[in-house]
Amino acid sequence: MSKRIPYVQSAASQQVPPPYHFPGVTVNAFYLNVSMAKVQEYCDRYLNIGDDATRDYVYRPVPFMPCATVLFLNYPTMISAAPASQMLGEVAYADRGAISQTEVFVALPVIRYGRGAKRLITDTAVEWALPFIVVGNPMSSVCGREMLGLGKLLADIENGEGRYPDSFHGRISLPGWPDAEPGTMQVQQEFMRVETKPVLPTPAGTQPPRRTLASLFDSRAASKMLGGMASVANFIETSSLGLIPTTMRTVGLKQYRDAAHPHRAVYQALVTCRAQYLNVRNVRFYNELDVDLYFNDTGSFHQILKVFLDVGEHPTENPFSVNTLAACRFEADINFDTMRVIREFPIDRDGGLPPTPGSSDLVSRWYRPLRGFFGPRTGVGKP
Repeated sequence: MSKRIPYVQSAASQQVPPPYHFPGVTVNAFYLNVSMAKVQEYCDRYLNIGDDATRDYVYRPVPFMPCATVLFLNYPTMISAAPASQMLGEVAYADRGAISQTEVFVALPVIRYGRGAKRLITDTAVEWALPFIVVGNPMSSVCGREMLGLGKLLADIENGEGRYPDSFHGRISLPGWPDAEPGTMQVQQEFMRVETKPVLPTPAGTQPPRRTLASLFDSRAASKMLGGMASVANFIETSSLGLIPTTMRTVGLKQYRDAAHPHRAVYQALVTCRAQYLNVRNVRFYNELDVDLYFNDTGSFHQILKVFLDVGEHPTENPFSVNTLAACRFEADINFDTMRVIREFPIDRDGGLPPTPGSSDLVSRWYRPLRGFFGPRTGVGKP
């Protein structure tokens, strides 16, 4: 008799698959300089997995977008649009109610290129890697990690108006080790804080707004046009110089570790999911010269900052201040859908067993209708 524990699916599971619908989301976005070398290090460690000689793709930084985006999002309502499974007695996801939450993440634009002989038929795409993401709702934390492969952390998030009317205050606190000494316990610490002056135009700023990116929109004609056409996707992407994407396809490494041997993975895959920003409205810019944004460079937090910021080799135990390139606020309805496993990696097994097979779904759109004529749909390195 096998000693394996059977997989059990429960109708009470908190894991809710996409698609999701999030109406009336408020987004505060801040754009930072980022090191291309840091982004490449992230790609090589978490996305460019496997042997270079056999891998049919490679992720690299986007050369014309050398910035990271920090997004504070407030979701008043989160609705699952996923159909119910055929489990007896299961309540449809849409009938289970809705939740609300706050979320903060850092997004790095990366581009995937095809490599080798399959370069022409391998899909090339600009995607967004999320090296840091925290949420204030435990259900979202569990579901995001298990379903989407996003490394969500549960945190205390403050997200609202700051000292001045129409300004913004954001703060993240999460568990961390204050030092690397043996026996040190985790403590709840402030990881990040951001403060702004009111949205422009405002007399409260200390820096002249004519020197900022937001000054492009300080004329009455530009403001009127921006407000009147904010629901037009192409206009938003063009007028904001790409700072307000209307479609953001995330990519992440979904993996499960061996409980007995945590250094080994028993499953690894690259998963993408599309976030559509619809009905974008009420776009307002902050004077980025008056934005105070810093991270707490202490203890174990230093390991997080090393992923996307040019911090030193050791923690400074001081706040690490970051200059913002631009800052804005807007509202949108967000649909999160089209989840795809684009690459499953083969896993070596003990006992002389053959490795688990891998598979790839990186075929370009033009080739998809034709691939059935040229071989099987699955298999390592096969479309």
